Amino acid sequence: MENFKEQCRRQLERSLAQRFKYGFFRQYKPVLDDVPYRTFETMREYREWADKNLPRYLGYKIAGNEENEST
Repeated sequence: MENFKEQCRRQLERSLAQRFKYGFFRQYKPVLDDVPYRTFETMREYREWADKNLPRYLGYKIAGNEENEST
């Protein structure tokens, strides 16, 4: 526990810019990161696209849709 407290103290000594720099990391998301942007006419169209195209582990799945259960 003392080690954790020391880590917290060191973090508080960092500038805000350093905290942002080291506090986040870039995580590649398949399909989502492959193009700069996508547009959809409706939220329903977006949800259907996400349900069919995005890996399930990203959390974009229409509840109750058994069709893409194995993805």
